[in-house]
Amino acid sequence: MKNLNICIDIDGTVTSPYHYMPYLNSIYNRNLTEEDFTTVFWAELYGDTLEGMLDKLHSNYLNSYSEAKVVEGAKEVIDELYKENNLSFVTARSADLEEITRNWLKKQQLSHVPLYLLGTDKKLDKAKELKCDIFIEDHPRNALHLAEGGIKVILIDCNYNKNVEHENIIRVSCWKEIKGVIDKL
Repeated sequence: MKNLNICIDIDGTVTSPYHYMPYLNSIYNRNLTEEDFTTVFWAELYGDTLEGMLDKLHSNYLNSYSEAKVVEGAKEVIDELYKENNLSFVTARSADLEEITRNWLKKQQLSHVPLYLLGTDKKLDKAKELKCDIFIEDHPRNALHLAEGGIKVILIDCNYNKNVEHENIIRVSCWKEIKGVIDKL
């Protein structure tokens, strides 16, 4: 099916789900590994609040956003999907990260895709506004909320979303699988 409206999260989908781990380990003097990240509530893993963790990350490692690498296959699949569909990046990042996010997207040659920074992880209203047919996501709570709201979700498999299941959620391990799922729709 062509001309789908596809929303794509950035952190944990286009970038590695564990990209921020080394920065957080440095801030909190910890040695957590990917296997330790069995919850999406990373602040709890480091004994902090979300606000405290983000404040420390932004104060010490704002550069972490611009240093993120695109995961294997993501750029190629996004470019291919863009030819026949309407894509939008929909992220929980706040407006104060707009410039660094736009610069990163430009550097990755992905700035042609519209960007929406919500400042919240509640994405259902924006997805409905964009008439989203498919949402590519990694966050378990976001995926369930979108799925329960009637949106098909392609969930990137990672340690912190293993127990998420819903009839509107399709679990994949890589971007090549995402392309295959979308091609079948």
